[in-house]
Amino acid sequence: MKNGSAAADHEDACARVAARFGERWLRIYAGRKLRSDPIFPAAYELFRGSDQPLVDLGCGVGLLAFYLRERNFRPLISGLDRDGRKIDRARAVARGAYRDLEFSAGDVNGPLAARGNIVLFDLLHYLPPQEQTSLLGRLAERVAPGGTLAIRDCPRDRSARFWLTNLAERFAQGTTWNLKVALHFPTREEIFAAFDEDKFSRTVAPLWGRTPFNNHLFIFRRLA
Repeated sequence: MKNGSAAADHEDACARVAARFGERWLRIYAGRKLRSDPIFPAAYELFRGSDQPLVDLGCGVGLLAFYLRERNFRPLISGLDRDGRKIDRARAVARGAYRDLEFSAGDVNGPLAARGNIVLFDLLHYLPPQEQTSLLGRLAERVAPGGTLAIRDCPRDRSARFWLTNLAERFAQGTTWNLKVALHFPTREEIFAAFDEDKFSRTVAPLWGRTPFNNHLFIFRRLA
């Protein structure tokens, strides 16, 4: 019964978020993305018990923030994305519907003032290797004591799933929905290197659900 209740809560949240988008194609996109991508319920389970603010880097149209609000996650959520089109849509949905959500257009390579829990989903591979290293180092400094940094990305392991993910990302770029830049998928070791074992607990596990992609969830918890 408990699992059935959780599934119903998830479905209800997906439906309510999707319905808030004005354009029909965005309603369809949001509904399919929320229902098919395991990152949303995974993020809810990861942060549901935290009262720290959440920083969503590469927030897109705000799906994670809206989903968490619909699951009764109440701390401040700040979203950042370099695509102003997506930020405009996120702000339009949030206006009058959700409280304590902030969406800003900007680059993750800029100053990061916020502290707390941080998520970086499907963004790292859009940066050159040197910028990846720099960003991860700065994020390690911004995770609050007892807080968590969650990174979802596709590690470069040359598996069949890796090549399918690479192909899908290039297709998404061709639709103009995703930014057209060179892709640089990091290895697991390159991601782990930024987080000192004396300061963080470090875990990684597959999170591809029913998709064919090579998505993994990296979790770094700063030791209190």
